[in-house]
Amino acid sequence: MRTPSRGTTALVAVAALSLSLLPGLTGPASARERSAAPVPASAGVDAPVPTLDWAPCYSDAPFDCTTATVPLDYDDPTGATTELDLLRVSASDPGNRIGTLFVNPGGPGGASRDFATYFGELVPDVVSQRFDIVGIDPRGVGPSAPMRCRTDTRPGSYPKAYFPRTEGEVKAQLTYDRWVRRACRTDPSPIVGHMTTADTARDMDLVRQALGESQISYYGVSYGTQLGTTYAAMFPGNIRAMILDGVLDPVAWTTGADGTGTTHPFSERLGSGYGAWQGLVNAFAECDRVGRARCPIAGDASGVWYDIIKRLRRGPFKHAGITTTYSDVVGSALGYLYDQGSIRYLMRYLERLHRQMFGDGSPRLVPGAFDPRAVARRVTDDRGLPGPYGAGDGRATMTSGSGWGRISDPFAGVACADSDNPVDERTWVDAARRADRYSPWFGAAWTWASGVCAGWPASTKEDRFTGPFAVTTSAPVLVVGNTFDPATPLHGARAVNRMLDGSRLLVLDGWGHGAIDTGPCINQAYAAYLVDGTLPLAGTVCKPRQQMFPQ
Repeated sequence: MRTPSRGTTALVAVAALSLSLLPGLTGPASARERSAAPVPASAGVDAPVPTLDWAPCYSDAPFDCTTATVPLDYDDPTGATTELDLLRVSASDPGNRIGTLFVNPGGPGGASRDFATYFGELVPDVVSQRFDIVGIDPRGVGPSAPMRCRTDTRPGSYPKAYFPRTEGEVKAQLTYDRWVRRACRTDPSPIVGHMTTADTARDMDLVRQALGESQISYYGVSYGTQLGTTYAAMFPGNIRAMILDGVLDPVAWTTGADGTGTTHPFSERLGSGYGAWQGLVNAFAECDRVGRARCPIAGDASGVWYDIIKRLRRGPFKHAGITTTYSDVVGSALGYLYDQGSIRYLMRYLERLHRQMFGDGSPRLVPGAFDPRAVARRVTDDRGLPGPYGAGDGRATMTSGSGWGRISDPFAGVACADSDNPVDERTWVDAARRADRYSPWFGAAWTWASGVCAGWPASTKEDRFTGPFAVTTSAPVLVVGNTFDPATPLHGARAVNRMLDGSRLLVLDGWGHGAIDTGPCINQAYAAYLVDGTLPLAGTVCKPRQQMFPQ
């Protein structure tokens, strides 16, 4: 692989390459592509509307919970059913209540109920005063009907690396993914075959009706934008207000432009690795700009990174009983990039690791144990963004018991059902190498996030929604993207802004995944839009509250 030069100027210049070179990006929607068609027949509008019996979630709880009974398969709306878990935080000013605001934190696999409990703390008070905030755990996520794939065999090998690089690591990853697929083929819970984003959009519309809302107000971040975009395309006349924050390109997610879905894994098509690369090289440029007093590797920040990466490509580094690998450092860096305030810890970590490897410079950190992954995990978990398109590594969880194990992997259950992917699992090996050529360091990490989708057995493809996503909605949608988002780069927000007629693009000029609660500019824009329907002026660019390298 050709490695970028060590100079920060060269790295930043390369980062300015046209986004049109990335796979999966879509151009402006033509008049023929744009649709304001009625709700598709498969949308589930004829399904029975559930009855919601709200009660406190527990004794003295400040919020209410319930379950909603919805069709398991919308092709048979009066047949088998499944349960959804809901949580509601009631408007604190009920006399001025506007309606219900649905929220989704991403993943896929994030618990919307948990997100609803603290969403009001992330937005101005007027939002929680005037809206009931409702979280609907998507299919396969909540405790009432969780995704479960049962198996009586052990996996044979466990992936030990954040993402595989060596042939041994690749073999372990492929073996593990094969084991997960086999379990979901032979003994899945009923919900496993009905977890598409379109099914969850249909669920959300049934709950809207159950709550007596004529239209929906919605906030979704990360994968929550895929759910929002899908809902908007399926039910374009039902939108009162919708914020899509940290936006995925829905065409890249589902089929890929120009039929790339059969040759390129969907997590490569999205270009997330490119966004992470852009974020890192520009963070190094900012480090050099502010100087050594505020950033410990200033002067040649990208050179410090390059030295470390070059050394780790030769093999693991051991120091004081701790082994550090290439994928450890890349994975940790990706975690830090999820929050602008955590990037300074990345620079401290790199300074220390470089000193351990090469013995140069004097200590600038307080001696003691320092686990960069723990810091990054704490910061991102506080943001409430689970899964590969949020915090965490997106791997399946597993519990042992009778019959040996139960596997739960909502990310795969949703993403693999939604998306076209190659069938041959070895395709991911070449795809990861290809992605690293245009998205150094992070391309492979993001590509391998979807490795389990090769030949995914439990998807019901006819129930998914693949477009058209270019529609005219009943109210304009607010589309929000960060300039240096390591998971959902700005090109996703631009693509959706072109697809949704009348939508408004709001840009946060900063790092991190998602813009919510990053400063007064974003906060005021969200409140004005949700409460009054007032869009920010076209071309508005917000600055974050938090400095990357505080003085």
